[in-house]
Amino acid sequence: MGRPEKEFDLAIIGSGIIGAMIGHLAAEGNPGLRVLTMDDGNTGATHLSAGLDVPTGHTAGQRALAARGSAVYARLRAELPALPIRPVDTYWVIDKANLHRLRESMAGPRLTEADAERRDWLAGVLPGLRTADRLLLRSDGGAHADVGRLAGRLLDEQRRRPGSEVRGGSPVTGVRPRDGRYELTHGDEVYAVAGRVAVATGARAPWGPFGDVARARGLRVKKVAALHLGVRPPDDAPVLVFDDHDAFLLPVHEEGYWLLSFTSRHWDLSPGDGPPDLSPEDRATAAGVLDAYVPALAAEVCGGRAFYDGYTPDRMPLVEPVDGWPGVVLALGGNGSGYRLAPAIAERALELLSLDTRKGDRS
Repeated sequence: MGRPEKEFDLAIIGSGIIGAMIGHLAAEGNPGLRVLTMDDGNTGATHLSAGLDVPTGHTAGQRALAARGSAVYARLRAELPALPIRPVDTYWVIDKANLHRLRESMAGPRLTEADAERRDWLAGVLPGLRTADRLLLRSDGGAHADVGRLAGRLLDEQRRRPGSEVRGGSPVTGVRPRDGRYELTHGDEVYAVAGRVAVATGARAPWGPFGDVARARGLRVKKVAALHLGVRPPDDAPVLVFDDHDAFLLPVHEEGYWLLSFTSRHWDLSPGDGPPDLSPEDRATAAGVLDAYVPALAAEVCGGRAFYDGYTPDRMPLVEPVDGWPGVVLALGGNGSGYRLAPAIAERALELLSLDTRKGDRS
């Protein structure tokens, strides 16, 4: 640390999946670009993310971002087969009255109704699954990633590029102008100088550089929660989305359990208070989902996870330049879908920085 004489073309504050994706796409389009990513080790949302990519969205804007993200990940899987991303079959359990809403939310995948054979098969995968009075649908195009490992792979590639670095240590607490460029600082210490800066600090954004701007744009911090269910899923187990409850059941084959992601209602928390716990309210919410769909799993809870993420009022990522700071862009507000939307967020941030790197797979 403390090497102010070293300059970079682009500095990224934050090494979660959004920051890692910004650095990766920037170098793809500009191989000689000198990129610095500042890693302070606080990437809870990335390392604890469920990593599910099912391209949907409640608004046209969300659907466009989700579709773009899926397209970029498909390209990356083809170019870098070792990345920890795998296809996953996706099934939907939904009340018939909500079918139109679900169809409108799809950003590319096609919905088909599961036949009796598929229902019987799922009953074997998840004994006691309740679908008799609901629609059971299937869609293609789903994928699951180990998001922490994926971000690590992208950062490792950056480390290997001449002139680029990934630095760990104390967080960047300030950005200040210097002769048409920007110094990244921690207290009085200058870490580096860069011509452009992307701020991708996730749930810590309200307390980090340009936190006043993030707060003024309505960015709030919410808990994201999931339970682990100690039943080993079969190798061909799909993900089941319970759209009426904003929840899903994901097979985590590598660890040998099912993950139930559900909606936590805890808002306006601070990462500075330490990692969050699953509250009694969280557990009651999860129990309600299990009781509605797979009551046999209610007795199989073997753990869980919780982390913070930044949410915006309209649930669209906050990707915009900072007024009065030319060459500085915010890339915040994963809204619980930071992995799924990271490619589209990164592309937009780079466009605003005049580093448009979209390749020939535009969609």
